[in-house]
Formats: sequence, structure tokens, C-alpha cells
Amino acid sequence: MNLRKVFHVAVYEYRTNFRRWGYLLVTFGLPVFGALLLWGVQALKAHTDVGALVTGDLNKPIALADQAGLFPSDVGLPKPFVRVRDIAQAKTATRAGDYLALVVIPPGYAPGQKVTVFIGSGIAAGSKVLTELQALLLYAALQKVYSPEKARRLAEMPNVDLVLLGSSATSEENSNGRFAVGYALSFLFFIALFSSAGYLLQSVAKEKESHIMELLLSSLTSLELLWGKVLGLAALALTQVTVWLVSMWLLGTQAVSIFPRYDALQTVLAQARHPDPQLLVAVVIIMPLSYLTYGLLMAGLGSLGSNLRESQQFSAAISLIAALPFMVNFLFFLNPNGVVPRVLSYFPLTAPSAVLLRLASGQIPWWDLDAATLMIALGALLSLWAGVRLFRVGVLVSGKKPSWREVWRIVRNPA
Repeated sequence: MNLRKVFHVAVYEYRTNFRRWGYLLVTFGLPVFGALLLWGVQALKAHTDVGALVTGDLNKPIALADQAGLFPSDVGLPKPFVRVRDIAQAKTATRAGDYLALVVIPPGYAPGQKVTVFIGSGIAAGSKVLTELQALLLYAALQKVYSPEKARRLAEMPNVDLVLLGSSATSEENSNGRFAVGYALSFLFFIALFSSAGYLLQSVAKEKESHIMELLLSSLTSLELLWGKVLGLAALALTQVTVWLVSMWLLGTQAVSIFPRYDALQTVLAQARHPDPQLLVAVVIIMPLSYLTYGLLMAGLGSLGSNLRESQQFSAAISLIAALPFMVNFLFFLNPNGVVPRVLSYFPLTAPSAVLLRLASGQIPWWDLDAATLMIALGALLSLWAGVRLFRVGVLVSGKKPSWREVWRIVRNPA
């Protein structure tokens, strides 16, 4: 294999695809959009509550219909609760946005029984109401023993700082910062991987359809052409990810200076400054291996179609499988070390997204990460073996698109 020819093909692929409007729009458009969004939020900050625009006004009163008589009428309710008697009228006011929610305590209520909460809209409002309701019911029990003022103080919910134990014995980190960094990395790498792999498939399919492939193969071997395309588009993906990470760092630093009171932004930036070693392993080792897995498969499958449309039919199945972890991401948030997240992190085509989603949700054992890395490496080797065989045959055949059974036959016996 002539490395100089591989280098020339890689440079050509990089320059050609770098000029694509779609690539430029995604690579540089997202940072520009983020900068404009940050500028807009900074401008709105001087005139309105930015947090209320996102989550809604969570400082509204909560209507309480105390049918059980837990709170005497001559005793005031803790904020933000207000007493109501007409439930139908309170529902109407809640729908209109006058109340954050309506809480109905049924007659004869005892601890553990059902309490009905009517909410106008919003998950954030529901979380706020449930927290306040727990404090209210605790206050109802404490006021039987202590004075109303002391019971109110004792019933106040603590301001909890959730700290996630790191992968080493001494590392600790804020869970919000880890989740934000890990989830952002999984999303960005997924876009970069499949945009570059998609460009690779389009390049192969279009060159074959226009018969340029025949001219290239007169001066190049199929292996030189394949590796040139794969390495050129790998550099393209690396450029895209680098631009995004640098932009996120600059915008995050600017956001912290604009909103110094938001602790969440500072924890995210701190996590970015000192990432967990497991996240570094995922970025430095798992992502490059994942690109080889997808890129070689896309190139091999793309060469089998006689036109771009037929080649995309092959790639659609690969893309659907790779997106599976995002479709069941709630399982990763519930338990990153559960059965389904762990199985998906061992399958090479779903492992990249699965591993990053697991790391965003919490720590995973080192042996588990090593096993997932090993499976991805094996997947890359299998993709190399299958992709090279498919590419060698695909660039020379034309006519009817082969079936999946015929694809498997080509992989087993390319001669």
C-alpha cells in the first residue's frame, strides 16, 4: 500500500467535504447560534426573569383545599400555600395560571393516604409542588408538638447538594455537571460520527454512480482508496468536534461571567476543566475506534449500491441500531449499570452512545468500561475485515442491489 497515495486521497476528501454547505452550517452554525442565544439571554436578563421564561413562574401560590382539617382556620399556612374552599373555582384559577397548583387533602386523611394534586402544566412545577407538599405535611405533624413558628422552621426542606463519587478513591463531583458534560459529549459525538460516516458513504456511492471510481482504480488499489477516504473524513470529524468543544468552552466561560449566581453553570465548567478519567477514556479511545467501526462499514456497504439511494438503504439499518441507546435513554438515567445499558455498551454498534450515556448518568466499574472498550475494538477489527472485503467487491460490481444474504456471502467469500 502506497502511503503517499493514501495521503493524497485523504487530503482530497477533507478539502472536498469541508467545503460542503451542510458541513459548514453544522460545524460553525451551532457555535454561532449558541453565541446569539447567549447574547439574547444577556439582553433579556436586564428586563425579565430568564429562569421564568424557561421553567415558568414557580413562585406562584399553591392553592390548598384542606378537607381533613389538618390546619385550623385561625392558623396561617406556610408559604407558598393559600387556603381555598371552592375546589371548582380553584381548578379554574389553576388553569388560568393564578395558582401554581391545587392540592386537595381528602376528609379523614391519615399519613400514607392519597392526596390529589392538580397542576396546570410543566414538569418543573410538579417537582416544586411535591417538594412543598412534603414540607407542608411534615409541618402538619410537627405543629402538634411544637409552636407554629418552630414547626415551620423544622419543616423547611434542606438545600441538597448531590455529590457523585468519582471513579478514583479521592474524586468527588457534582452530579449535574457530570450529566451535562457527558450527555453533551454523547450527543455531539453521535452527530460528528454519523455526519462524517454519511459523507463517506455519499462519496463512495456518487463516485461509483458517475463511473469516476473506475478511473481512480486504474491508478489506486481499492485498499488505498478506502483508507484515504476513511482517514480524510476522520480528520473532518475531528475538526468538527474540536470546533464544538472550543466553542462550548468559550461560551460556557462567558455564561458563568454573565450568570454568576447559577451554581449549575459553574459545576458544568468545573467538570469540563477536570473531567473524570472514565470520560477521557471514552473520548480518547472509544470514539476513534467507533469511527473506524462505522466508517469502514459505511464505505463497504456504500460501494454495493449502484446509486446513492440504494447505498443509503444499507446505511439506514446501521444508523437505526446505533441510535437505539438514545431511544431508551430513560433506562440509562434510572440505572446506568442496569442490564439493558450494560448489554448495549457491549454491542459494538451501540457501544459508543451507550458508554457515554452511562458515564453521564453515573460511575461504572472500571472492569465494565474495559470490557466495553474491548468489545468496541473487536467490532473495529470485524468492520475492517468485512468493510475491506465489501469494498473490494462493491467497487467492481454493478446492477441489482444485493440482498443482506448476498452481502453476507460476499463477506465470507469475496472472491
